[in-house]
Amino acid sequence: MMPAMSFTAVWPINDDNDADAADEMTVTAPEDVDTLLSRLAEPGAGPAVIEHQERELIVDTEGLLGAPGTTKIPDHDVAAAIHQGFGYLTYADPEHDYSTLEGDPASPEYRSEYVDYPAGAGVPVEVLATALKEFLSTAQRPGSVTWQAA
Repeated sequence: MMPAMSFTAVWPINDDNDADAADEMTVTAPEDVDTLLSRLAEPGAGPAVIEHQERELIVDTEGLLGAPGTTKIPDHDVAAAIHQGFGYLTYADPEHDYSTLEGDPASPEYRSEYVDYPAGAGVPVEVLATALKEFLSTAQRPGSVTWQAA
C-alpha cells in the first residue's frame, strides 16, 4: 500500500499584537484542503507556503538557508492565498518556471511580504481547491488549471 501523500502549509497572520503570528497545517486528505482554504480566508491570514512531503529535497547551492551547499531545501516553490473572495496560487519546480494561475480578469492584484499575485490571477476558491487536491494526490504541478508566467 502506498503511504498517504501530504503537504504542509505555513502562513503569516497579520496581528497588531504579535509580529510573529503564524499558523500551519498538514494536509493529508482532500477534505483537509477545504479546511486549509477556510483558514486562509480568515481575516489577517497571509499566503501559505506549501511544501509537499513526497517531493525531493535539493542542495541549497545559492545559500538561501545558510551557507551554500550545506542545507537541503524543497525542489518546489508553491504558495496559495485567498484574497477578496478569490483564490491565488503560484508554482515553480525544476521543470516549470515560476508561474501563477490565469484567472478572472476582474480579480484584484494581491501583494504580500512573500509573494505577489498580479491582477487577473485570482480564480474561484473552488478552482483553487481542485488544484490543491490534485497537487496533494500527485505531488506535481496541477494540470487542471491554466498557468501563466508570473
